[in-house]
Amino acid sequence: MSRDLVGSKSMKNICFIIDSLSGGGAERVVLNLAKAINNFGHKVHVIILENKVSYEINNHFLLHILTSDRRLSKNKFWNKVLLSRELKKLVTSLESQYGTFNLIVSNLEDSDKTSSMANLHNLYHCYHISMQQFLNDKTKHRVRFKRLFRKIKENTRHKYLYNNSNMVAVSDGVKKDILDFGIKPKKIVSIYNPFDIKDIRKKSLDSDINIPKEKYIINIARFSTQKRHDILIKAYAKANIEHKMVLLGTTDKPADEENLNNLKTLITNLNIDDKVIFAGFVTNPYVWLKNAELFVLSSDHEGLANVLVESLIVETMAVSTDCPFGPSEVLTGELSSFLSPVGDVESLSKNIIRALKEPVVITEDHVSKFSAEIIAKQYLALAT
Repeated sequence: MSRDLVGSKSMKNICFIIDSLSGGGAERVVLNLAKAINNFGHKVHVIILENKVSYEINNHFLLHILTSDRRLSKNKFWNKVLLSRELKKLVTSLESQYGTFNLIVSNLEDSDKTSSMANLHNLYHCYHISMQQFLNDKTKHRVRFKRLFRKIKENTRHKYLYNNSNMVAVSDGVKKDILDFGIKPKKIVSIYNPFDIKDIRKKSLDSDINIPKEKYIINIARFSTQKRHDILIKAYAKANIEHKMVLLGTTDKPADEENLNNLKTLITNLNIDDKVIFAGFVTNPYVWLKNAELFVLSSDHEGLANVLVESLIVETMAVSTDCPFGPSEVLTGELSSFLSPVGDVESLSKNIIRALKEPVVITEDHVSKFSAEIIAKQYLALAT
C-alpha cells in the first residue's frame, strides 16, 4: 500500500483514546483507523483507560494503558479527576517523546469525559450512537420521578460535556440527532466507520465446520432489547420459509440474559425450535455471513449498523428496519426498498421473502464509501 502522506508534507502524530479493547464496534473502529492511518505513513497511538484487551495487537500502533485499575478512588467524581490527571500526564509524556499530537480522538462516554477533564488539545469526541436513545436507555428502568430527575441530570451532563467541543458523528443521522438534542459543538463532522474491506473478504473465505449445511438467514447482534430479536423471530415465523435462522451473538449484561430467555420462550411458543440456531460467539463471523442467503437487521436504533455494511462487503443480500440511524445510509439505491418500518413484523416478513426471491446484486458502489482508506483520509483532514 502507498505510504504517501495524505494532506501533509510531514508525518502526523495521531492518538485515539478509548475505554478498553475488550470487544465491540467502537473498538474495531479504532483498530481499523489505526491500521489505515499507519499505512499512510503516520505514527498512531492508542490509549486505553483500562487494561482489557480482547483483540490481537499488531505493529500498526503503539498501545498505552492508562492504569491497570480504573477505580483509583471509591468516589466516582474524584475517580474521574484522578483518571484525567493520569491521562494528562501520559499525553504530556508521550508528546515529549514523539512530538505534539496533531489529532486526538476519544471514543465512548468515559473516554470523552476523561479526555475533556484533562483539557487535551486538538481533541475530537467520536459519537457512535443516538444521543437521545442512549440517555433513554440509561433511565428507562427507574421509577417515574427518579427517571425524570436522572434524565434532566444526564441531559445537563451531556450538554456540559459536548457543548463547544469538536465532534465526529458516525453517520449523518447521528450528527442530526446530536444537533436536535440541543448540543452546540464548536465543530461537528460526520465520518462513517471504517471497514478493512480486503481483510473482511479474505476472512469470509475461511471454513468453519459448525456452519449449517442447510440454507440459512442470519442475524449478528448482542442479545439486548434494542436489537429487537423478538420482531425478527416473529417476522421469520410469519415468512414460513424453508431456510434455518442463525442467531450469532452474546449476552454482556444480566438484562441480555433475561431477554435471551424470553426469546427462547417465544421461539417455543411459535413452534420453530427446530429451525432457529443459537450459534453464540464465533471468532470469525464473516464466514457465517458470507455463506448466509440473507442478513436481517431488526433494531430499534443503531449508530451506523456496522454488520449491515459487512454483509454488503461479503456480497450477502440484506434487509433491515429503517431505524435511526444508519440503515438508510447503508441500504441505498434499489436496496432502499428493503427497509421496513421499525417494529413492523408484516413488512419485515414480506421483505425477507422478497429478498430471497429477488436479491439485489451487491457491487463496489454499495461499499466503497466505507473503505478504511477513504475514512482515514477524512480523519487526517482534521489533524492540525
